[in-house]
Amino acid sequence: MKIRAVWSVLLQIAWLPITASAGTVSLVADKELCDNAPPLEQAARLESSRNGNVVTLIVTAQLNCAYLPDKPELREWRNAATLSLPTKSPSGMATACLCAHQMTFEVSDLYQGIQTIYYVQDGTVLGHVDAP
Repeated sequence: MKIRAVWSVLLQIAWLPITASAGTVSLVADKELCDNAPPLEQAARLESSRNGNVVTLIVTAQLNCAYLPDKPELREWRNAATLSLPTKSPSGMATACLCAHQMTFEVSDLYQGIQTIYYVQDGTVLGHVDAP
């Protein structure tokens, strides 16, 4: 019993630096490009920049025409961060077309050791970018 308690405390201490420095993410802009979108050579195009304590990530990716971005989530693990974006259909319908969206995310308090940011949309990794 004592061994379990010691291991539990050690694991909580080991997770403390990661949880204490976890960043927060918000979707600040979503622009539908649809017919005006340049063709994507990859699943998603990502651009990152840093201004002080805020990292801006611009993602151009295709969504189903009836879907909109939902609430993003950020996970940090060692030297990588994953930005996950679920999508939702306000009408509950899906269509047979895709529309490119240019989405701007702001990440505050991103752990300084993060080297790569992965973009995941509806459970599928669509791309990654070097952290600024």
